[in-house]
Amino acid sequence: MRTTLPTPAATPAPRTRTPRRSLAAGIGVATALALAAAPLVAMPAAAAPAAEPAPSPAVDLGHEVIAPGDGWASWSGPTYPERVQRLAEPVTGGSGAEPAQVYVVDDWQELRDALAGVPGGSQNDARYNQVPRIVYVTGTLDPWLRADGTRVTCDDIASQVTVAGSGAPFDMDDYIAAFGPGVDPSGPLEQARVAAAALQAKLTLQHIGSNVTLVGVGDDARVVGASLRIRDAHNVIVRNLTLSDAYDCFPQWDAGDSGGNWNSAYDNLSVWTSTSVWVDHNTFDDGEHPASSLDTVYGRPFEVHDGLLDVTHGSDLVTMSWNWFQHHDKTDIIGSSDSRTQDRGQHRVTQHHNRWTDIGQRAPRVRFGDVHVYNNLYEQTDATTTASSPDHPFFQYFWGAGKESSIVAESNAVELVDPSSVSRIIAGWGGTELRASDTLVNGEPTDVLAAYNATAATPLSPDVRWNPADAYPYALDAVAEVAAIVRAGAGAGILSSGSPVATAAPAAFAVSDDNGRDTGLRDGDYRILADLWWGQNATVVKLYENGSLIAAEWADGASPAAQHAAFDIAGRVDGTYEYTVVALNPHGETASRTHTVTVTDAAPGRAVLTASGARTGLVSIAADLWWGTNATEYVLFQDGVEIDRQPLVAATPGAQHAVTTVGELPPGTYEFTAVLSNAAGTTAAKPVTVTVRAR
Repeated sequence: MRTTLPTPAATPAPRTRTPRRSLAAGIGVATALALAAAPLVAMPAAAAPAAEPAPSPAVDLGHEVIAPGDGWASWSGPTYPERVQRLAEPVTGGSGAEPAQVYVVDDWQELRDALAGVPGGSQNDARYNQVPRIVYVTGTLDPWLRADGTRVTCDDIASQVTVAGSGAPFDMDDYIAAFGPGVDPSGPLEQARVAAAALQAKLTLQHIGSNVTLVGVGDDARVVGASLRIRDAHNVIVRNLTLSDAYDCFPQWDAGDSGGNWNSAYDNLSVWTSTSVWVDHNTFDDGEHPASSLDTVYGRPFEVHDGLLDVTHGSDLVTMSWNWFQHHDKTDIIGSSDSRTQDRGQHRVTQHHNRWTDIGQRAPRVRFGDVHVYNNLYEQTDATTTASSPDHPFFQYFWGAGKESSIVAESNAVELVDPSSVSRIIAGWGGTELRASDTLVNGEPTDVLAAYNATAATPLSPDVRWNPADAYPYALDAVAEVAAIVRAGAGAGILSSGSPVATAAPAAFAVSDDNGRDTGLRDGDYRILADLWWGQNATVVKLYENGSLIAAEWADGASPAAQHAAFDIAGRVDGTYEYTVVALNPHGETASRTHTVTVTDAAPGRAVLTASGARTGLVSIAADLWWGTNATEYVLFQDGVEIDRQPLVAATPGAQHAVTTVGELPPGTYEFTAVLSNAAGTTAAKPVTVTVRAR
């Protein structure tokens, strides 16, 4: 029998993320610049080594929310994706999650289950799930890796598709050989390519629903070979992850795309018809398939990637901060099509303190949106030169002013390999306005808009329709300091992520129960007790009964101190129950040994019936339970027919008593039976026979 538990630990309060000033800001920008430029000097042999600064305490990123004024994602008000109104609030992600909705994942399927909310859930389960969730990623998640350690290949996927009319499995080499420059593929081979692409999407595309915080733990959390898509969602945070190589096995040849191009289906991260999204401190790259590794097919790079981070289909109120985008061509588009006029008023995005290294184009390219680009670093290395050819320079532009867009670019630093390409920092794609102020190019203040307008067929006006300061408060870092600040602070693995209460996954809890300790009865009401006597602490403790999650609670701690959790169990019927306690913190989770509880006394004890009044014919029946599990109801039967029903007050293991006055009975023999019931079952008393004689 259980007793009332103390109130469990309260849900941790969401923490507002303090705008990060990075390592450079912490030591002083001037010092950082001096250190970056200073030559290395040998220490004298007798000199003691300099003391390293103490590491910053680890922060549980799962409970952080966006800071006030941190771009469009911190804004409140109406937004209209697909012309349907939503009322936006500053992004909090999954910080309000219940403890049962906190997950630590270290493989691809675990991520899919956590986002869907159920094991084996569908993409629609994930896409439309609005239950607040915190998902911590540890290690590398790779959809191409099978459970047995082998890898799925593009050929494995293609071989599942048969080309109509040939009976042969689809092969991308056959597809390439069948067509050519100036020819748009069609017919059975194109149909087979589409079918193979759909099979890959089932494997590598993963939706993220609403009210989610997805964060990497430590400096090595990665999602490789997959495409994450925030779709039809709101209030999402993605932080401290390396998102790498969203490889497309089956790109499509489009002969009409700028003279012909291979177009791929997958972004490392995409935001579709979603609002209030914060993407912070991530690294985006092409992994093992950088631009320099691509084959040339039909005279064009065989492009196996789309964007690194695209914001499209009416998405709105997005802040991209402190991310590192590495060596990619079509990097970041905001707005998918000029024809989507329903996106007017949407695509409001802030980009600040991002590092863009060897980017070909789209950093960003914008349609329709009011986009604020400030304190970013755009840098080029020899990789930009290597990826270029005489006919196709790799670097095209950074800021693309598309249809009805309004870009405000402030205090950005640009480092060009070829200074003469300054006129290509901006590109016109049907837009009419762009304001660029305080831009530093190769260390020199430069009017990049004037450089563009000097050669542009259609110049852009610096008179923009909006002012970022009217939407949210913000402060600019001095442009001379931007390069050092961003290099020191942008990308995954910079934040000291983890948990302030532990440095590794928690130790295993010992599990026990108190069934029968209070009354001696192994009834269906008891407590499961979980104790961690010493070791790495947990932040969440989950209880599984017969393999199903039935309870979870927050845990306070400070490693290696002891921790205790208790779970009320009630209403179990007679049977055997297996319990496992899973302790987790952002670093991982640990399961206890299975603990078995056997319930034998859940149903009421057996009552004893006695009869009186047989000699007079005025019969009464008494039912007495002298000791045992109590009943909540008593039913009396006479010759199999119910004649009385009474509620009982349970006070296990105390005695219970019920009396039924049957009344005057004619001479004869009668059998009375009583049944005692509670939520766990029923117990019949031994029948009593009453004989009424003639008087």
